[in-house]
Amino acid sequence: MDSFVSSVAPQAIYLDGMDNSNLAHCVSICYWYENDNRNSDNFFAPAETLKCAFYKTMEEIPILAGHIKTDPTGRMYVKIDKENLNMPIYTDVCCDMDYSTMIKNGFNVYKLPMDLREDFGVPAPPGLIGGQIKLARIRIIRFRNNSGVLVYASIAHGIVDGHGYTQIMNRWAEISRWMLQSQDAKATPFPVRQLLYDRSIHNDYRSDKTDALEPGVIDALTTRNALTKWLMWLSPSSRLRVFKAISVGIAHTCSFFYISAKTMEDLRARVQKHAPSGVRLSINDVLTAYLIIVVGQAKEKANTGWWKKSAAFLAIRKLSGNRLGKPKELISTTATSARSRLNHPDCEKYVGNLYFGKSKTYSQDEFKQELTDKALSDLALKVHQVISSVNEQVIGQFGFLQNKEPDGFMWPLVGYAWERNKLVMTNQSRFDHYGVDFGAGIPKIVRHAPHAFTDTVYVMPVHPATGGYLIEFKIAPKIEANIIRDSRWMKLVDRYDNYM
Repeated sequence: MDSFVSSVAPQAIYLDGMDNSNLAHCVSICYWYENDNRNSDNFFAPAETLKCAFYKTMEEIPILAGHIKTDPTGRMYVKIDKENLNMPIYTDVCCDMDYSTMIKNGFNVYKLPMDLREDFGVPAPPGLIGGQIKLARIRIIRFRNNSGVLVYASIAHGIVDGHGYTQIMNRWAEISRWMLQSQDAKATPFPVRQLLYDRSIHNDYRSDKTDALEPGVIDALTTRNALTKWLMWLSPSSRLRVFKAISVGIAHTCSFFYISAKTMEDLRARVQKHAPSGVRLSINDVLTAYLIIVVGQAKEKANTGWWKKSAAFLAIRKLSGNRLGKPKELISTTATSARSRLNHPDCEKYVGNLYFGKSKTYSQDEFKQELTDKALSDLALKVHQVISSVNEQVIGQFGFLQNKEPDGFMWPLVGYAWERNKLVMTNQSRFDHYGVDFGAGIPKIVRHAPHAFTDTVYVMPVHPATGGYLIEFKIAPKIEANIIRDSRWMKLVDRYDNYM
């Protein structure tokens, strides 16, 4: 840690609209490692080595030790003060439970001993951490008899996106391996792979034009009202409390469905036969279309109308011009990578938020149809067109308009937080989560922690030896119950687990 502190240079890093939109959320993932050789005394990196490797990684991304501040204009920034660092919460503890017990419990973190079930989400509730928004939390849990290890890392989504998070985890693991090997006489040189937080990577593409943006997007980014003004008036920590109460605090289950690679490719191939000539539908297109139908119908059957009848929601809906909460509609948002769409050589190294949430509203007629290959193909084509419409011009114009004023992000965030007829899809199946090897081999299983925004579906990779996809649902219990009663969906999946 001393090496990290001495390396810190005082600076202020301004957050942009995308960062601010995600500040109440976090990227929180559990990496589970099993000791296949119980006789090995040095199965996993020692506590001190792992901690030193983490702070060595932080030398490349010191923003994780900064304080969230607001300037006189209302813009938020992270202040990195060498004399007053906001250090991540880092704990490395032993657990009087065998790793095999967690296997039997389906890796359910709520089955851990009570004293180890801390809030699986960051930023931590400000009141619990001296009023400060912590930007990272690390927890290492070592199970009895050296049987296995859980590495849990939670980083504020206002600082990194899923791609950047994976880069940080792999860099930490890489440095850990190097530190273990450096004790050998034939030590290799320190691995050179710098994490980047250079904002010019996306700032340089911004344009003050709006011709590539849809009218609804322009309207959302330029709407100002009493609610947005009040939220901007709040301190960052108070605003965080509000959005955590609205979005993160809503009861939801954490469900896991496994789909084999062959099953998904067979489905994609059948659906592809009905697609127009020259258009190749991806697995993501087909899976998103499938989920729009399954989740849309499950939401309608759940009839969660109590939320829309509440006085608070009706007030918000009135402020929105009755745009929020329209019946018989489903708003599907896909987190689309901007890295592949910006012509910048360092995009892959950039760990900050560099994605674009592209939304489309689907009518009841679209999500209530039968799950035939032809219907799926028609809907998957619409998904494909929506995602393909995201380009450098759209990203640049959206970024400029969202950041033109300090509160440009606020009204879209309010709509996202309060909207109940939504489905948010984020596909991380290509992220190198299973490359996170601290020196004891790759993890046996990787999952998001249960604490997250509701109405979200994550598509995650599974162990390379197995292949396929892990579909994680963070969704209301009534909706989940309808999904598992849907025979079409349950025939598609190979296995189902539930945290709750």
